[in-house]
Amino acid sequence: MMRIAGFEFADGARFQPGAERNAKLVGGHLEMLRKKFKGELTPEDVLADAKHDNSPLHSFFEWSDTEAANQFRLQQARGLIRAVVAIYVSDDKPAVRQKAYVHIAEPSAPHYREASHAMSQKKTRQLVLQRAWRELQQWKQRYKDMKEFSDLFEVIDEVEKHLPASSKSAH
Repeated sequence: MMRIAGFEFADGARFQPGAERNAKLVGGHLEMLRKKFKGELTPEDVLADAKHDNSPLHSFFEWSDTEAANQFRLQQARGLIRAVVAIYVSDDKPAVRQKAYVHIAEPSAPHYREASHAMSQKKTRQLVLQRAWRELQQWKQRYKDMKEFSDLFEVIDEVEKHLPASSKSAH
């Protein structure tokens, strides 16, 4: 039987500003909660524990109801933007359904742009491709031990050979 040897935070994990980022402490505490609740860990149990000031999970949450409500609404707005699909038409081709907006992760001003416009500009196209590649690599890493996806992993590795280096990493 396998056992947990330690804890780390996943690549790309985002937390409240100022949150204590000790993965070993947080992972150990979550594991203690899981055992306390007979092997099942729920968001409700985590939140109930985190409400206590002395919990190592406390700093990962926004405790101002006003600010938390605003953050939740911003998350809903992001979800709404991501959910919209545009139907593109032209005289010589059948209609095409495509995600209407893509996220542009510019460090100074992250935002969304209309997808075809973003892909027609060199800088934003590169940012979109880099993000897509990073997300694909994270997915591959998350499921690397599932033999059912081995054929797909081979295709991803083959695509990587033909993808320009600028599409795989930020400059």
